[in-house]
Amino acid sequence: MSDRRAARWRIARRGLAMLVVLALGAWIALPDPLIETSRFLHYEDSVEIADRYGAPLRFARSGAADRRWVPLASISRDLIDAVVAVEDHRFWEHEGVDVRGTFRALVFNFVPGHRWSGASTITQQLVKLVYGRPHGVASKGVEIARALALERAFSKDEILEQYLNRLPYGNGIEGVERASQAYFGHSASELTLSEAALLAGIPQAPSATEPRRHLPRAMRRRALVLSRLETLGLRSAEEIAAARADEVRIVPTPPRPWRAARFVDVVLRDRARGALIARGGSLRTSLDLPLQDRAEQLLEARVRELGPRGVENGAAIVIANASGEVLAYVGAARRGPDAPGGALDLLRAPRQPGSTLKPFVYGLLFERGGTAASVLDDVATPMTGRAGVLYAPRDYDGTERGPVRARVALSASLNLAALDAARRVGPDRVLARLEALGVRDVPSVEEVGAAAVLGGVDVRAIELAEAYVALARGGTRVPLRYVPGAIEEGTEVMPADAAAIVRDILADGRARAQAFGSDLHVESEGLDIALKTGTSTGFRDAWAVVLDERVTVLVWLGDPEGGATRAVSGFEGAAPVAARLFAAAHARIASLGATVDTVVREDVALQHASICAHTGLLAGARCHAVVTERFAPGTSPTRTCDAHAEDGALLLPPRYAEWIARVHPADVRIRSSEDTALVAAPVIVHPRAGARMLADPRRGETRIPLRATIAGALADDVEWEIDGALWREPTWPLRPGEHRFVARARGLRSDEARVTVE
Repeated sequence: MSDRRAARWRIARRGLAMLVVLALGAWIALPDPLIETSRFLHYEDSVEIADRYGAPLRFARSGAADRRWVPLASISRDLIDAVVAVEDHRFWEHEGVDVRGTFRALVFNFVPGHRWSGASTITQQLVKLVYGRPHGVASKGVEIARALALERAFSKDEILEQYLNRLPYGNGIEGVERASQAYFGHSASELTLSEAALLAGIPQAPSATEPRRHLPRAMRRRALVLSRLETLGLRSAEEIAAARADEVRIVPTPPRPWRAARFVDVVLRDRARGALIARGGSLRTSLDLPLQDRAEQLLEARVRELGPRGVENGAAIVIANASGEVLAYVGAARRGPDAPGGALDLLRAPRQPGSTLKPFVYGLLFERGGTAASVLDDVATPMTGRAGVLYAPRDYDGTERGPVRARVALSASLNLAALDAARRVGPDRVLARLEALGVRDVPSVEEVGAAAVLGGVDVRAIELAEAYVALARGGTRVPLRYVPGAIEEGTEVMPADAAAIVRDILADGRARAQAFGSDLHVESEGLDIALKTGTSTGFRDAWAVVLDERVTVLVWLGDPEGGATRAVSGFEGAAPVAARLFAAAHARIASLGATVDTVVREDVALQHASICAHTGLLAGARCHAVVTERFAPGTSPTRTCDAHAEDGALLLPPRYAEWIARVHPADVRIRSSEDTALVAAPVIVHPRAGARMLADPRRGETRIPLRATIAGALADDVEWEIDGALWREPTWPLRPGEHRFVARARGLRSDEARVTVE
């Protein structure tokens, strides 16, 4: 034996001994068990997110990789044999480590002048793919130890399936299934021998043999794989010759769809937490792509049109009421980093809702005995709002209408009447109802009080839309769905008759036109709609909700950064585009399926009665303004109106005295002793009994006026008792605690008014 050969054998023996020592050391030092089976679970597949008909919206990778797991039985035998031939032809014989191959590699790898030769088996390579090489010089020994353990834990088929599904193929592609689809346009079960040989050659150097950029290199590698198959006798010479002659066709890179971006983000978040499951590599959602495209077009055009008036962006959602399916979802009309809020989901951003919460306050009023004919006080009264700030609310046009029926008040979105409704039902009930409807982050009564009805509670558009779906369904709430689903029974959050009256008012086009000067008959393409709009303080948010028994549409317009628009209201700005989107949704209904084109509620049969337009009571002989009103069963008025004098004047209760003194309405006066037998005792009009106020010591002393009426007229000769002590000033400083107010005049005393100051 020559000196060189002797040296080679000595090196090989020492190397083999070193590997044995390393493997034994790893076996002893590494934790037991060596193989953690949890690391070998099937990974989460990449998935195609599609609309309800299968139109692609986005291809979502699994982590950073593009991959899809397939069982070994679904992989071409040509590919299996090609991979085994080129990577580890004794795979079926060894027990995790190829001793002969390792020994041969040591002989050549440690002799100068010889090319490096690897000896890792498929089992060892799988260990490397799963665990990496975290142990430095000792990694080879660790691989050997783990490979031996892996062969005892898994069958050969299981090891090969794991290996083939984890191999790298360039461009972030992992596993033979996605590689076959990406490069050849079909699954790994359909690979030809030529295609299988090409794929088998890529993993050793994926970046250098990726066939779209380096096809010549990939073809040279394919030739080596085919030669290996022939040498090992795994394929005949004729089969190899045919494969060499086969022209490989690499499919072009398909365009990556990127549609309904914020909607898909929501779907992927739900999928990540296990709420949604993909089937066969695809997840079909509830979205209707034609309707989505129309929604984006309409909203983008409206934002562009109102851009000169400070509208920077917008958002919209369309929901099928029967199932809660989301049919269209525009998170931002203007997208991209250069547009304000263009990278955000504005449907999930907390905003001031303006008047859009009013219908739910009226719903509480109706379920507690009120009707659309109930008279509310549209009268300015100082109150504490958010953070206890004392302010004097006004209607949008700055006027006070005095007594006004609930139908008129809600149709015209009157602030003062809505505050009266909120006070009557109680702010605590208003906030509890908002929570029941799905509004998050509802503040306490002390923080916001009755001002919640005017937008004092920040609301996300997605929450507001869900609340209106409950109203459209007759009072039952369903969670929003992002995949097609069955008709939902829902959870009752408000009585059906109360919801029916609210919907009836919102659908009253005549009342709406009287309030806003126009209606949206053209924009809705003649469809009957229920509509509610909202405009937040300073014209920062413009809202509109359009609904019927089948679909609910919500639109928001404004500046995502909180800037004020130039007087863009909900009715002027958001309502027209919401009505157009509603018409577009109805045009699609017939093709959307039973869960959309279905009515889940039974309408309450409303009753009709002729009433006095001023008092809401049954019309009497002297009533000169008579209207027909609709009532839930059993709620029609039974008392006849007697509030008109012989001279035609409207006679009002004493609580309207201060309003009459300020506004001077024609042919209106307080009912006096000449009209009734009322005793002219003082009546406290401010502060009102039951009022809750907040004193902020940081703002210094806050004083409130003290007012009382006698026989309906403001009285100047009233003495005051506060907490049992005489008080002679016309104003009183807010002091924390519960206080008792009594007005005295002409030997008569008013009823006690209890007020809480915090």
